[in-house]
Amino acid sequence: MKDVVKEELPNIDSDVAENRIDSVAELVAGWNGRPSWDEYFMATTFLIASRSACERLNVGCVLVSGGEHRNRIIAAGYNGFLPGSPHLSRVRDGHEQATVHAEQNAIADAARRGISVQGATAYITHFPCVNCAKIIIAAGVKAVKYHNDYRNDPIAKELFEEAGISLIQL
Repeated sequence: MKDVVKEELPNIDSDVAENRIDSVAELVAGWNGRPSWDEYFMATTFLIASRSACERLNVGCVLVSGGEHRNRIIAAGYNGFLPGSPHLSRVRDGHEQATVHAEQNAIADAARRGISVQGATAYITHFPCVNCAKIIIAAGVKAVKYHNDYRNDPIAKELFEEAGISLIQL
């Protein structure tokens, strides 16, 4: 196991990686019964958020298909620096300018691979900001399910309501 972990996770000690994997396995083993789809996708979202290098807040987003092929992960993202760019902070007015939000990364992931997110459900670790709400709406996502409150802007909520998108806190 350690050789595989070392190969897949070269930036961290293999013992640390194995401990991380074991802690996730123990967490899941401690669940009673089979998780609901909402529990499954939200847990996945938090695991994806752990990839974020952001020191302030780790956010994850999973886009899940609807319709005939529902309950399939079609894209995922976490907040982080632009692909291929150096991890250098560029802050203006208290906001990082060189990063992409988790929701934006998930939608970009789908776009790069030619996958429509029309009718999808977005599972997000935190309440989306106004800019993410706009791109979620424009992309055709039909529902947003989030876990943590975070600077819940009433304008984002209004935009979702006006677009007929369900907004559910899990």
